[in-house]
Amino acid sequence: MNVLVYPSTHPTAPTLVQTLAVILTPHYLPQLLTPSQLSVQEYPWHTSCALLLLLSPPTDHEAICKYIESGGRILAFGVGVRKGILFGPSHDFGSLSAGLGLGMVKDTTILRVADVYAFIYISFSTATGTSVEVLVNDIVVSISRLPIYPLDLEAWHVFNILLSRSLSALGLHFSQRADPSLVPHILPQFLLARPDSWQVQHRVVERLLDHLKLSSAVGDQSQRKWEPFVFEDANDDFHFHFLSFPPAGRTTDHPILELIPQSSLSSAKVKHVLVPSKPLASEDERIYTPQFSPSTFFRAIDEFYSGREGIDQEKNPNSWRIGEALIYGEVVSSTQTMFDKNPSFLRALPSPIVSLATVQLAGRGRGGNVWLSPAGCLQMSLKIHVGLKGSSSVPGSTILPSNLVFIQYLYALAIIDACHILNPTSEWAHRVRLKWPNDIYGLFPSSQNSPTSNSKSTPELRKIGGILVNTSFGGGMVDVVIGSGLNILNAPPIASLAQLASTPATELSVERVAAAVLTSFERIWGSFLQNEEQGFHPFMDQYLRSWLHSDQLVTLTSRTPHRSVRIVGITPDHGLLRTVPMGGGEFIDLQPDGNSFDMMKGLISMKKW
Repeated sequence: MNVLVYPSTHPTAPTLVQTLAVILTPHYLPQLLTPSQLSVQEYPWHTSCALLLLLSPPTDHEAICKYIESGGRILAFGVGVRKGILFGPSHDFGSLSAGLGLGMVKDTTILRVADVYAFIYISFSTATGTSVEVLVNDIVVSISRLPIYPLDLEAWHVFNILLSRSLSALGLHFSQRADPSLVPHILPQFLLARPDSWQVQHRVVERLLDHLKLSSAVGDQSQRKWEPFVFEDANDDFHFHFLSFPPAGRTTDHPILELIPQSSLSSAKVKHVLVPSKPLASEDERIYTPQFSPSTFFRAIDEFYSGREGIDQEKNPNSWRIGEALIYGEVVSSTQTMFDKNPSFLRALPSPIVSLATVQLAGRGRGGNVWLSPAGCLQMSLKIHVGLKGSSSVPGSTILPSNLVFIQYLYALAIIDACHILNPTSEWAHRVRLKWPNDIYGLFPSSQNSPTSNSKSTPELRKIGGILVNTSFGGGMVDVVIGSGLNILNAPPIASLAQLASTPATELSVERVAAAVLTSFERIWGSFLQNEEQGFHPFMDQYLRSWLHSDQLVTLTSRTPHRSVRIVGITPDHGLLRTVPMGGGEFIDLQPDGNSFDMMKGLISMKKW
C-alpha cells in the first residue's frame, strides 16, 4: 500500500517522503502525489492508498471526498486544534481511522472532516488568531487553533517520534525503528549449488573465467583453487572471493562481512560474491544465512522434482535443472537489476541460474514501479537461455520471438501450480488468482477499514505478487530474466499467502515456495517448448480458470471516445488481451506492455512510463 504526500510541489514534500520511508519501509511505500494526478481518472491513486498526507489545500475536493468516503485516512500538516476540547479526555484518537466522511464549506481552503464524534473544519491558514468551528452534539463550538510552527524535518528525532505516533494512531502498522542508520545495507552473496550437483558451481565459475579470458583453476574438482577475480560491468562490479573457513574473526555488523577483505567495503557499485568450496553446513547457515536455509531449499527442490520428468544429469553433465544453481544474498539492491542491467555478466552466466534475496533495497516492478521487498517476501530472478527459431546453428530448443510474450503468463501459472502443490487440499490455494498481465492477487476476507471494500461479504482483492520479464538478444539467442516477488509470510498491512490460510500454514516458507515455483516452471516451460508451434493454446484453459477477468466489463480510456468492452480472453498467437465492444463490432486486442489495467475502477489506459 502507498502513503501519498500531496502536493509534490510543496518545498518540504521530498524530505517528508524520505522521512516516511525511514519509518514505514518496508510496510508501506511513501510517494509524491502531484496536483495533476489527484483528480485524473487514469490515475486511481485512492485504490492503493493507506494514508494521504496533506501539506496544503487540495485542488480537487471531490477526489478527496471519494477517498474518505471509501474508508481512506488523512493526516494534514499545518493544522492544529486542542484535542481535549474537541474530543474530551476519554476519546480514542485511533477511531479516526474508520468511518471518516468529507464535506466542503464555501471557503475552498477549508476541509470539513467528520467522524462519529464531531465535524472538524480544517483550515490551512497560517494565521495564529483564527479559530476552528467544531460541531459537537449539534452545538457549534469555536475553539482556538494551536500555534502553527514550520514543519521542521531537520529535528529528526523529535519529528520522528511525533510523526510515528500520529501514523500509528491513524491505524498504520509498522515496526518502530529508532534511527535511520539501522536501514539495512547490501551484503555479500553466496554462489551455491545443489549438494549432490556441486560441480554446477564450478561450471558457473569456469564460464565467467572463460568470458574474462582468465586461466582456470588447476587440480581436480575436489581440490580446485581459484584466485579472486573481478567481473566489471555497466551497473555493478562483481568481486568473487573463494572462501576459507574459519573467517578472520574481526568485529563487523554482520558475520558475513568477516569473509571478505575489510578494504573492499567502500564502493556501492561493488557486489561481493562468496564461493565456498563445499555446501554450507548447518552451523554456517546459522551464522551467515540466518534468514534463509540453502539446504532446506535444495531439499525442497529434490522433493518437488521427485517423480517428475526432467533433464537427465548423468547424460548431460554440462546442463542442470532450474533451481540447482543459486546466488543468494540476505540484502541486495535488486535481483533483477544485477542480471539485466549488467549485459556482459548476464551473457557470461550459464543457464539456468537463480538470484534470490531476503531483502531488496531497490526492488523493481513493471513500468519502473517500485516493489517493496521486506523479509518474508520471496524475491528472485531466474535467467534462462534459449535459441530463436530461424537462426542458423542454434543448439537445443528454440522459440519464436513472438512467443516470448507468453513467458510472463507461463510463470504466473507456475506460481498458481506451486500453491496447489503446497496446499493440495486447496484450503487457501484456490484464493490465489491472476490479474492480467503479470500480477498475483489474493481473495481475502473483506476488511471494514479497506479503502476499496464496500461489503463484508465480498472478498477483498489484494496484490500479493508480481512478475517482470526482461530479454536480451544476441547471436541468435535470447537471455530471459524472469523476476518475481511474492509475499509469503508477511504480516499486515502487507497482504501475503500466510494470511489467506485460516490456520497457520506449516507448509509455507520462503525456501519451499521458491522451490515449488521453480520446479513447476521447469515443467511448464519444457512442455511449452515441446509444443511451441501451438503457442499458448495448450495452457489457455488453465490460465482462464485462474484469472480474474472472464466477462469483466471495462472502459478503454486509451480510445477516443472511450469504449466500453467485455474481456473474453487471451489471443493464443500473440498473447494480447482480447475484448469485444459492448455495442458489437470487431475484437479489440490490447498489448500487455502498452496498457495499465486498474481492476478496481474497470479502466484500461495507456501505460505511463
